[in-house]
Amino acid sequence: MGDVVEGRSPVNVAQLRPRLRNADVVQLSEPLTEAEYRSVAMLLGDHPMVPLRVYGFDDDLATLRFLRWFPHVRRFSVAGLWHLTDLTPLDQLNADVEFLDIGETRKPLDLAPIAQFRRLRRLRVVEHRRGLPELLHANPGLRDLSLWRLPVDHVLPVIALPHLQAMALTLGSLTNNEWLTQIPTLRYLALRQVRKLSDLTPVTRLLALQWLRLETLTVERLPGFGSNAMLTRAECLGMRHLRHQSALQGLAAAAQLRELLVTAPHLPVDAVVPFVDHPTLARAEIVLGSQQRDRNVDNLLRLPPPRPDTQFAAMHELTRIL
Repeated sequence: MGDVVEGRSPVNVAQLRPRLRNADVVQLSEPLTEAEYRSVAMLLGDHPMVPLRVYGFDDDLATLRFLRWFPHVRRFSVAGLWHLTDLTPLDQLNADVEFLDIGETRKPLDLAPIAQFRRLRRLRVVEHRRGLPELLHANPGLRDLSLWRLPVDHVLPVIALPHLQAMALTLGSLTNNEWLTQIPTLRYLALRQVRKLSDLTPVTRLLALQWLRLETLTVERLPGFGSNAMLTRAECLGMRHLRHQSALQGLAAAAQLRELLVTAPHLPVDAVVPFVDHPTLARAEIVLGSQQRDRNVDNLLRLPPPRPDTQFAAMHELTRIL
């Protein structure tokens, strides 16, 4: 993980410059002077892959007028810029913008003004529905997409993103499970607290899938992943509805599974038996909610824990998004 660099007045260029070499993001939560905006923009010009994020409750920042100093920023976030009401000022950014994060704001926004950007590779949208189909249609080259708090298949009944490799759905709903099969190119899929999603059978038809992350779903048993020949890592976190001893059996059918992480407080110890002597499983951590049950699982599997997310992603050239 790199640094989160806060740009606060007075801006000290000498201190900021070395921090940007290992920065994940530069953040602004209060206005700067024109000279300070110029200084931050100059530094970001030397690090075009570092995102600029603007957040907080300042009314002046919410106008986005300051963007006139940042025409070359290629990665931009307004997550948590609460008083933002209009995305039109984003037209001050370069047409080559590749990542936009239209996150939490006080009221939902119209995304139509940013459909002018046609070279996006990464996009995160939280709650904003209006203009979303048009924005995705304008960016068929998208590779990473994160959607939060949206009834996904109602807002996007049809999704055509032929190059999409990573998707995260969080805190929304998915009524039509077959919706996922429209994106057969997915290599990474995260489904986090998605309502109305209780059958994961369509996921087994995503044959390019290498990394599956499931979190706090109402799923009672996992389907058979025997056809997922590329699936290498699976995570099942906070899965309180997994209670039967055969709840994980379908996942054990993934012939190339190498790393497994499960936290399921009601899962019996016997549920991990299908992974004993699994031909490829090399790392596993199963947390069942009590020290004794966890020790019993460790004694059955005798495997080291999975690698950190960032390490695994780098090894397999995958993108982990939330």
